[in-house]
Amino acid sequence: MIFFCFFNIVLLKQLSIGILEAVFGLLNLGIFYLAYQGKTKPWHKCLLLGSITITVLYPFYLADLRAGSIYWLLLLPPLYCLLVGAKRGLFCTILLSFPVLILLFIKSDSESYFSYRSVINFVLAYFLSYAICYLYETQYDKNSQRLQEMAFRDPLTGAKNRHSLKLFFDGFNKKPLDPFQQEEEETRLLIIDIDYFKSVNDEFGHDAGDAILIEMTELLQYHTDNQHVYRIGGEEFLIVLEQYCQKQAYNFAESIRQNIENTIFRTHQQNIKITVSIGIAQLIKGQSFREFLRVADKNLYSAKNQGRNLVHYGAMSVTEVI
Repeated sequence: MIFFCFFNIVLLKQLSIGILEAVFGLLNLGIFYLAYQGKTKPWHKCLLLGSITITVLYPFYLADLRAGSIYWLLLLPPLYCLLVGAKRGLFCTILLSFPVLILLFIKSDSESYFSYRSVINFVLAYFLSYAICYLYETQYDKNSQRLQEMAFRDPLTGAKNRHSLKLFFDGFNKKPLDPFQQEEEETRLLIIDIDYFKSVNDEFGHDAGDAILIEMTELLQYHTDNQHVYRIGGEEFLIVLEQYCQKQAYNFAESIRQNIENTIFRTHQQNIKITVSIGIAQLIKGQSFREFLRVADKNLYSAKNQGRNLVHYGAMSVTEVI
């Protein structure tokens, strides 16, 4: 815009076009600087698209068709699609096409149906540029979603994995405290480990073990929020409990333990019964991911050392929790 500002003012003596390009060019440089600094706002996109649209449309309105300013209009549909998304981009593309087609029809030579031919050619090129960008963006979004699923989901069970849990921890620690909230929200996490899982693999095979892990995930997701179930190790799972007090967390963990104990896992025509040990730990703001796992694993192994198939909460006994 700034380049064409000097071009239009100095060479073509188009003062109004040059001033418009200078103003919007400097404005867009400011938006670029804010984006570079990571200080963009949602309305910056609208301001950017509006300035580009006006800067391209205004010379087309004033200048002769032979000047070629119409070619710059073909850049707008891809920009709309990239900056505001496919649906809003299509709306902007269609909205702009009405004044452009009217001006194109008026400015075109009426002999030999040039005006109709100009309109048809422009419409095809104009919407084709949007269609190409739309197809590319759609495929890009699908690939990004697939990669995200691969990065943050366990491929065997479909539960979230350690990477996803790390993101949850980062978000939890960055969440600002509400000064108007009287009581701080309590978040507790359950570490669930299948007892003697190696024996299951040795006796029934790894295929049966995998089937149990999948069915275990479905059972945990059924009894809690699907988004809060993680597989963090071979036979270790984690459940996030938000706004659970100490007693509620223990009772919930005990109900999970009993449900698993009473469930018959049917794999490869084999009926298998398993038990789990569960450790509970409270998530404290500012606690590192590694520190939490150390505390939770300590509680889990305390449960195993006390005989397995039970719930353990730190140094407290069951009677203290109840």
